[in-house]
Amino acid sequence: MKAMKKLASLLLVAAMCLSMAACGGPDKQPAIDAHNKAGDAINELSEIINADPEAYSEYLEEMNTLVDLMNQCGALLESDSDELDQEALDEWVEKCGEVEQWAKDARAELEGN
Repeated sequence: MKAMKKLASLLLVAAMCLSMAACGGPDKQPAIDAHNKAGDAINELSEIINADPEAYSEYLEEMNTLVDLMNQCGALLESDSDELDQEALDEWVEKCGEVEQWAKDARAELEGN
């Protein structure tokens, strides 16, 4: 009888562990990593623009828009919001890649001048 109780307890614990793992929610880490990489690229670009904002004013407005977007998404990534499902996170990874590429292209262009 004791063996049956132990076995039942073990099965119950295993079932609880599996249910907890299944309820883990979406994986934010790829979105966080992409967000950080895009942020680094924006920061590197901003150093160049801030050195002479008047000369690079055509980039300034676009960069400010992207920084605002990055800040909003960063706040969502740090929250426990229900708005973040896996599809939304995957879209953000893609969008961050686009932001990072834009910042790198703009930096290369400015450094070429």
